Amino acid sequence: MLADVPLTGLTTGFSCLVMTLAWVYLGQRIKKANTDTLRSLEYMRAFFLYMGIFTGFMTAPLFWLPVSPAAFSTAMAYGFTIGHIFLYVACANIALMMCTVVPQMAQRARLITTFWVVAATVLTVVNAKTMIWGIKPIFDPVNHLSEFRVDHVLGVVIAVVVALAFVPAIILFVIGAINGRGSARIKSSLMALGILTIMVGGPLHNLAHTAGAYALADISGIIGVIIFGLGIAYRVEKSFAPMPTHPLMKAAPSNTV
Repeated sequence: MLADVPLTGLTTGFSCLVMTLAWVYLGQRIKKANTDTLRSLEYMRAFFLYMGIFTGFMTAPLFWLPVSPAAFSTAMAYGFTIGHIFLYVACANIALMMCTVVPQMAQRARLITTFWVVAATVLTVVNAKTMIWGIKPIFDPVNHLSEFRVDHVLGVVIAVVVALAFVPAIILFVIGAINGRGSARIKSSLMALGILTIMVGGPLHNLAHTAGAYALADISGIIGVIIFGLGIAYRVEKSFAPMPTHPLMKAAPSNTV
């Protein structure tokens, strides 16, 4: 029976579970904290919430397969389009987290918010046009894979836009790993590696055109989510304090929550 479950469904379903558990876990730890919670941790929790909703929308259409395979394409087209709205909101929270950590970005929070509102609106309209009213996703019963069949140019644009949020976060975690010690270094390393691996799997889904590429994207996604989840769960009290303006490279995770 498990062999009949789409690999893509296992990936997104597992990701949804991990993201939701991380959101709940962070919420519980925040409530038990003895000091005021850094806003960066609140943004990180919101990131997990919206990523959980995103992966939920990407998983739900797969339940149409055993009931009405013919309805799958339309269901996945809507799931992909609506789900990606929450992906963009998740990315916005990562970007705003950076504003709470890097003083140079603090004054640009409103501009960053505006950018993500505009980007989400434009990408959602194009997604709907090219997928809901264009070439819909299909299910490959031979390889047990969902083929999203995203427009190639749109897939590249989505990857670049998402990278605008994730790459600065990766840099932040790498800085924390370089300058941190002990558990702080381990935590930063796990989070940097997890996001980097997720970034490989996520955009590859939108650009893949072969079963092998889809499988690689799915496997990368699962590994990335596991690593990132471990990074969050490991010593969650290790959060990121605001980075000093000078010198920038001395920033490292602190023990403030």
